[in-house]
Amino acid sequence: MRRTPSQQAFLRAVKEYPDALALKCHAYRNLTEVAGKLADWADWTTLTTRPTEQRIADDLDLALSTVKRWIRWLRERGFLGVVEEGTTNRYRRGNQFGLTEDGLGNRAAVWVLCTPAPELDEGDARTDKTTTEPPSLTLPKRVKEGPTHAREERSSPRRRNRISTTTETAATPGTRKHALQVAQKIHDASTTLRRLSPWYIRHLTRVFVAAGWTAADVLHALDHQPDGAAWTYTWTSRDQIRNVPGWVRFRLSAWLNEHGRPLPGKSQRLAVAAAQLRAEQAVMHERLQAMHAGRVGGPVEPAPRLSRAEALAGPPAAELGSSSGPGETYRAARAALDAKRLQREAERLRWLAS
Repeated sequence: MRRTPSQQAFLRAVKEYPDALALKCHAYRNLTEVAGKLADWADWTTLTTRPTEQRIADDLDLALSTVKRWIRWLRERGFLGVVEEGTTNRYRRGNQFGLTEDGLGNRAAVWVLCTPAPELDEGDARTDKTTTEPPSLTLPKRVKEGPTHAREERSSPRRRNRISTTTETAATPGTRKHALQVAQKIHDASTTLRRLSPWYIRHLTRVFVAAGWTAADVLHALDHQPDGAAWTYTWTSRDQIRNVPGWVRFRLSAWLNEHGRPLPGKSQRLAVAAAQLRAEQAVMHERLQAMHAGRVGGPVEPAPRLSRAEALAGPPAAELGSSSGPGETYRAARAALDAKRLQREAERLRWLAS
């Protein structure tokens, strides 16, 4: 293993590790939360972290044994390197105030954030699968025994072909891969649903994603009712929601019809409204074309482009006297407007002269 370049790279490596992707949704969530706390306490320069296991358990509201289990999981897979072992009163002699002879007191363990090196093929002679972590009394080696009976086979490892939603390209709509990518977008956009894993979010929203909903539609449904009214909140912080899956099911159940099928989402409603608007505009355009064709006596043709002098000179006298040109009422109104414009221009010149 090697020192990680940043906290973001450490968290990304933990989330995309094959053994982590094979975990259940609750175990994956606890693992990522513990890794996130270790990254939050890490020094930006040395990338060393030293929060106590009890402090992590209190911040995440987890059992101390759970935190120890996932820290051990990270150490065994090369994500944490031991810089200094922690000490307690059980192993260091101190006085009644908990201070040792050197006056430093009980010290927390110091770890360094690492990323495991890529594994080589087993046939490569240069492969040396050893860890750079020093031996520790708190991290004993696990002995893997073979099958007990002759015909007994080793249990097959867990599936590791989970989907990486951060590096894969866009999947085909309607597939489980596409639903997982939608769930990942919801997980990254919502601070409330970030407490759940993307696989659990896919389980909660699978019916709506199969009906053509997008991540924005799901987030809109969690904040708005089908009639457009906003949901009212009785809590001041997302941490007050104890049962996030139940909260999601309740909000999304309002978007189901009497047969249990999802109603059209926001994007689908906007698409239908846009299609209706385009249809109405097409009908109006056809009506205008028909009106112009009936008035002129034929299909409307684009007028030829005129020069600036021809446009200022206006239409010729022959066209003004034709039946298809402007009538007497139009010419009288145009003359009145020209007279008013000349009168305003004369008043402006008199005001400037004075």
